[in-house]
Amino acid sequence: MDENFESDSRANDDDVKPSVTREDLTKTWIGLGAALEWIALRGQPTSLKLYRNRENEADEVLVTTLADLRPAFAESIVRGAEAGSDDVLVPVISGIWRQTATSDANDAGLPFRLIGTDEHDEWGGSIVRVSALREGENPGYQRVQIQSAFILERWPEHTLDINPVLPEAATLPDAEQAEIKKPSIPRSASVPPAVLRVIKTAINLASEDRAPITQIEMFELVKEIFPKATRNQVRDAWDILRLASKSGPRGAREPDRRQYIEKLGQRITPAELRN
Repeated sequence: MDENFESDSRANDDDVKPSVTREDLTKTWIGLGAALEWIALRGQPTSLKLYRNRENEADEVLVTTLADLRPAFAESIVRGAEAGSDDVLVPVISGIWRQTATSDANDAGLPFRLIGTDEHDEWGGSIVRVSALREGENPGYQRVQIQSAFILERWPEHTLDINPVLPEAATLPDAEQAEIKKPSIPRSASVPPAVLRVIKTAINLASEDRAPITQIEMFELVKEIFPKATRNQVRDAWDILRLASKSGPRGAREPDRRQYIEKLGQRITPAELRN
């Protein structure tokens, strides 16, 4: 979401007032920007400092959540108008979420960028292509909307937890119910020890004067070392290690960010992983 929201919605420098309320989620569809604000604030005022942190976390957790859904389900709950086309709303292709960055600090060379506002609708939002567009490639989407029921179900009103709530199986389509019915596995059991060691080592080797490594960047780093590692394993490791799911501070773009992450991964030697 852009900085204009902060200037327009806060009563003073220590108070950010919400512009999206529970009533707004009674509509069938809600704009991407409104959905991100709801995840961050839940209709409650908060301090400017806390809001900025939660805003970054909301961006990243929504993209990660949508990326992990079954494709057919994800495409049934998110729609938008293809960039450069007319305003006909079509399903947003599910594969785009794994290619979408949420901030300058974690773009990692990804071809798309999440923008929480849209020139057509201040509560809308866009998925903007930031890499060169080639013939046949997806140009991105504007006027992105998400089903309100999904947002309210995963991020209910009476909690401020940024992580989504797993809904009851009865409320989900058949494909999603199958996932719920699987026996639950402790998070520690789902993360290979080697993956945990990679993440711990990367954090220890990371430079203190750079933006913190994000969950998306860590996933890319781990995949270079263990190609079969999954996003869920990295997310579970994040929770086990009690790491903050932040996109990093807003500000000047780090043009060498991708190279920095790649070099960090190269420093994790087999000897270090055995220790």
